[in-house]
Amino acid sequence: MGCSSSKPAGNKRPSGVGQRMSKTEVNQRIDSINETCATTFGGVSVRYAYLSQRGYYPDDPYKANQDSYSLTHNFIGRESDAFFGVYDGHGRDGDKCAQFVRDNLPPLTASIVKKELQNEIKNAVSNGEDSDDLSKSMELPKDVLQNVLTKAHVMCNKKMHACKDLDDTLSGTTSISMYLHGNRNKITVSNVGDSRAVIGRSTDSILKKEGASSTLKAFALSRDQTPYRRDERIRCRKSGARVLSLDQIEGLEPINEDEDEEGNGEGDMVLGEEIDEGGDPPRIWSPNGDYPGTAFTRSIGDAIAEELGVFAEPEMLSRELTKEDKIIVLASDGVFEFLTNQSVIDICAKFTDPLEACRAVVAESYELWLQYEMRTDDITMICIFIDDVGSPQGSTKDLGVVASVASAASGDGVDDDLISNTARPVRSTMTAEKSRAIMMAKKNMSRSVRDVTEFEEEDFDLESLFTEKTAEEKASIAEAIRASVMFQNITDDQRELIYKAMEPMPVKEGQLIIKQGTVGDRFYIVDEGRFEVRIVP
Repeated sequence: MGCSSSKPAGNKRPSGVGQRMSKTEVNQRIDSINETCATTFGGVSVRYAYLSQRGYYPDDPYKANQDSYSLTHNFIGRESDAFFGVYDGHGRDGDKCAQFVRDNLPPLTASIVKKELQNEIKNAVSNGEDSDDLSKSMELPKDVLQNVLTKAHVMCNKKMHACKDLDDTLSGTTSISMYLHGNRNKITVSNVGDSRAVIGRSTDSILKKEGASSTLKAFALSRDQTPYRRDERIRCRKSGARVLSLDQIEGLEPINEDEDEEGNGEGDMVLGEEIDEGGDPPRIWSPNGDYPGTAFTRSIGDAIAEELGVFAEPEMLSRELTKEDKIIVLASDGVFEFLTNQSVIDICAKFTDPLEACRAVVAESYELWLQYEMRTDDITMICIFIDDVGSPQGSTKDLGVVASVASAASGDGVDDDLISNTARPVRSTMTAEKSRAIMMAKKNMSRSVRDVTEFEEEDFDLESLFTEKTAEEKASIAEAIRASVMFQNITDDQRELIYKAMEPMPVKEGQLIIKQGTVGDRFYIVDEGRFEVRIVP
């Protein structure tokens, strides 16, 4: 099987701990396809691209990218079939867990599908059908296929537990995957955790009904499996889990013991929604201690959490593609932490190239992370543009969410049901840590920065400090000050003043620039060269 999969991006240290990275540093963290791939799977013509950006953690600048992805052509030996997947690892060995699933889930799935197809073909031949034709066109019935996919995920989970090269006691990964059956124009999406699959459709009747201004309407192809979902909370609690936010664990927020009792009116997206405005979602905890603290209710790995109901059985959706289906996105929760499904589809729809769409979505996600957090998550997505859908070979429309455990039932209006069943609110406020950092920066600025009028009153010749800058020098300074909270809201006149007041400062190897503990009265921009920062604890 031909395939592409994720590989490590550069691990260069950012130029300033706790500060926005330069464009060059951001690009060094990106792993992506070199150019968009255009291909046809059976009757489905697509163009796809992928991009993964390693997260920015000021306290751990060398932290590995814990996201992985896989794209497999010629799946199960058929040119018409393909398998796409995004895997979001977590915990100390999260990167290894995600890579393990990347390397094992697709071939495991292919092996089991082939075996079941052979059984189906054998049964059909016994009824007088031609075996040669069946080997190329036979498709598994939906219920059989989804049982196969469940089996593949469970087997992958067991293999991970037995793997000696990683420790999945408190580490694991999510998995969002799509099996494309090109001959039937059908997709089957399997979801474990809180990564997500979304489809953008151009159905005119839907857009008119919704009064949408966008050219495409976003529909969820998966449901986040988190403690926000009442059915998932109840299931985990039956295994002995406690479901609490960190603030509730620390006694800073009240605990409602009866929130999921029958008849109380509680449902999805109620538990912890207000608490999560500060980035503190409900989590799964052991009754015996404050662990494991997972913010999801299903995963591959996480051996301790598995005892509390956090298992690897996927929820699945099978549907036939139509000409109204235009864009499919598979992505880690780094994309959806601050962006809605519709926002992601809207951004993608602005581009004719899925690689440019990936770059735009990831860049927007990155900016929003820095707006609300002191860090960014790993951000990974696969974007598929559907250019044409031919006539399926003898298939019937087959829609619906099928869960291994009771979940939201879907019926004829499955698209509407899916769009209304998002299970995790999009965050719209910054964390307490980010708020404190901004307040501290403003406080320090007010202490150390004197208004220009004060210098005038003292008859201080400020212009004597000015040096003219070239356009290139101004652009370099502008990029540097844009990353500082202190200069977020300055006027154009103040910006020009900064340009003029900045002066070049050549330094020699070994020269000390500023010492920890001294009063800082200068703002430094590293123009070129290698500098070392040493912090005394």
